[in-house]
Amino acid sequence: GAAAAVLLAGCSLPGVAPSGGAQHAAAAAVQPVAPAVAPKISISPGDQSQNVPLDAPVQATTDAGHLTSVTVQEAGVSGPPAGQISSDGTSWQLGDGLDSGATYTITATAVNGSHTTTSHVTFSTLTAQARLLTTFTPYDGSVVGIGEPIDLNFNTPIPDSQKAEVVQHIQVASTPGVMGSWHWFTDSVLHFRPENYWPSGTKVTVNANLKGVNAGNGVWGLGDWSMSFTVGPKHLSVIDDTTHTMQVYSNDQLVDTWPVSLGKAGFPTLSGTLVVLYKSYVVKMSSCGTFGGAACVPGNVNFYDENVYYDTAISTNGFFIHAAPWSVYAQGHYDVSHGCVNLSTDRAINFYNFSLPGDVVIVEHTINPADYSNGEEDWQLPFTQFGNTPGDTGAVFTGTQAAPVGAQAA
Repeated sequence: GAAAAVLLAGCSLPGVAPSGGAQHAAAAAVQPVAPAVAPKISISPGDQSQNVPLDAPVQATTDAGHLTSVTVQEAGVSGPPAGQISSDGTSWQLGDGLDSGATYTITATAVNGSHTTTSHVTFSTLTAQARLLTTFTPYDGSVVGIGEPIDLNFNTPIPDSQKAEVVQHIQVASTPGVMGSWHWFTDSVLHFRPENYWPSGTKVTVNANLKGVNAGNGVWGLGDWSMSFTVGPKHLSVIDDTTHTMQVYSNDQLVDTWPVSLGKAGFPTLSGTLVVLYKSYVVKMSSCGTFGGAACVPGNVNFYDENVYYDTAISTNGFFIHAAPWSVYAQGHYDVSHGCVNLSTDRAINFYNFSLPGDVVIVEHTINPADYSNGEEDWQLPFTQFGNTPGDTGAVFTGTQAAPVGAQAA
């Protein structure tokens, strides 16, 4: 009886697992937790590196725990460059290109449990032989017409091997979004145009993140720039050399039909889809400067040297729509100009005041097609050919939302 009482008090029989034995067995099987180790930090470029390229990735990683801070100090410069730690905390990367001929110190700290590690690296960058500079149109803050291309001119030829790199660092954003493409017309001239005309009211921003971009031949981008413009009302004019008329449309409504006189035999007016480049109240026009030879001789039938007023330029090589009171008799009937589009003074003033840079002017039925030599090839090239020169990136959608269904890269 005493033995039985002892067994009952113990709540188990010899050789039988106690109540809840599965949980106890599981607990017994748990392995001890390994103690946290001190994290190791890797930083690149390596310590004391020299002549580091300005586009070299600058990054830090930890093999355990997570990074708590990474600081960058450029010698002699206040305000450290920005970087970002990854969402899992195991890596960090500098978010901008490097300065030329600069010395940087990177300090990174990582924590793993009770262990903290801090590492330092100092390195120096190469010195650029020259700086990449850009001029552009339209100008920042301008209001332009629906056909306005974005024209970039670099101060150095860009090798084919670097063109894609340059283009990838220049973003066009617009509201509403449109399909568009970049095109290299020469090694230093880069244009962007939409597939179709910009919608009226579109707001466009160009961000050129060129700092640290290798432009080839020792030339580097050493800074970023941006510009914005707005697309004004839809202006489109059609000049027909068979009817000797000019039809002016605003927001798809015909507002005027005017008689014109275009270039006579031997002096054909430029034809194609052109855009207004600029306006000038007065331009000194000289046949000698334009044509030379016999046109320089006073009294020659093609000699002229006079001020011409209310000039709206539609090419880079001298084609204007302007006031020509001397040819009113011919306007609407036949061609007497040396290539420009002649209007009466009142009509030239109206068009001058109406026009915006980038307004579309279509000239039809002449024998002088526009091309790059007169600065007007943007709208002559089919869009499918606009993004196919070395370094082009094909069609891109400029909006923040998804591209329209069926819109594909050229």
